[in-house]
Amino acid sequence: MSLLAKIFIDPVDDTAGEAPHTFRLETGRNSWLLPVVLGIALLVIGAVLGMVTGEGHGAFSKRFYFAYLIGYVNVMTIMLGCLFFVMIQHITRATWSTTVRRLPELLMTGFPLLAILTIPLFFGMHDLYHWTHADLYEVGGHHYDALLASKRPYLNTPFFWIRILVYFAVWIFLTNRLYRLSVKQDLTPGEDLSPKLRKVSAYGIPMFAITTSFAGFDLLMSLDPHWFSTIFGVYFFSGAFFVALAAVVLLAAYFRQSGKLGNVISTEHYHDLAKFMFSFAVFWAYIAFSQYMLIWYGNIPEETIWFRHRSEHGWLAVSIALLIGHFLIPFFGLITRVSKRLLGWVVAMAIWFLVVHYVDLFWLAIPAMELGEAHPHGFALHFVDVTLWLGHLSLYIGFVVFRARRHGLVPYNDPGFQPSLNFENL
Repeated sequence: MSLLAKIFIDPVDDTAGEAPHTFRLETGRNSWLLPVVLGIALLVIGAVLGMVTGEGHGAFSKRFYFAYLIGYVNVMTIMLGCLFFVMIQHITRATWSTTVRRLPELLMTGFPLLAILTIPLFFGMHDLYHWTHADLYEVGGHHYDALLASKRPYLNTPFFWIRILVYFAVWIFLTNRLYRLSVKQDLTPGEDLSPKLRKVSAYGIPMFAITTSFAGFDLLMSLDPHWFSTIFGVYFFSGAFFVALAAVVLLAAYFRQSGKLGNVISTEHYHDLAKFMFSFAVFWAYIAFSQYMLIWYGNIPEETIWFRHRSEHGWLAVSIALLIGHFLIPFFGLITRVSKRLLGWVVAMAIWFLVVHYVDLFWLAIPAMELGEAHPHGFALHFVDVTLWLGHLSLYIGFVVFRARRHGLVPYNDPGFQPSLNFENL
């Protein structure tokens, strides 16, 4: 198997036949094709809509590029959150999550696909990022911006893409290394690879923290280049882990409904996943409030204008809805022990998490689309927004299903597997 095949198809040889029948996903050989074809179709529809609606620098409208970026970052955050979930399970030697761990391992391995999906952003730089406009840096010119000129050593197109390449190199390396070792443990009974997995996680967590924070700065915060927030990287991370937990719960529920993992991932595991969901709903609210409070207290025009854009022209209603949907509903919906142990309710909350996370990204990105316009159009949800969001998700689901068929759905030779089966909450 070539190096490219190991990176873009599967980092481990196709030895799914060696996995116990109970732990294998037995679907149609081409079951992954349907979501892939649907995803491609939705992206093409979004592209067509992007060509015939709105204005832009090139063939596609500015709205298309912003909608594409939101769908793209939405999938990215799921993968990043799952990567962090896997590493913290290894570094803390957690055994409760062993039967669950293969699911985030599957979800985190889509970075090669995402790297390909980055290409359209290259052509949309002018419409997405105001700092790419050359006239802003012409000294004495009508549009000269001294603040952006001072940021040019960092905010310039070549350096932007160098950073993106570095991020993906780190993420692909970490996910392939962790997934490869985990699956190798399946295929080599008696060989305990847990120390190696912990070692990768030990140096992987700092690498993850740095690249995730800077990716949030580059992809989302720089949409409004005058605005800055030192806490934005943590905000971006909190949303990533928030939505990743939802994805893990939904994938576990899907396999349970398909007759797989019903006796492996129990109510006790859903209970703990729901605890994580509850805690990160609170953590997100804490970080979001901290960012707002510090900016309000500092009263610096370059910072407060960001929140002003999100309190005018219909955006105040979205801001309030985000507070309710991203914090209050999850908080009261998962605060009791009973609610965390009702599988149907936890799945419903996971679906809600997916939707409200998209709203969060939408709220972060779309107001920046009208920077500098004398008469902003304000809040509006376009068909292209939903199309590109679902297109990215569908393509991603197809990739996950393809990989899930190739190996066991649980790390059944991990030393923590049996303790995880017997795990009970106090």
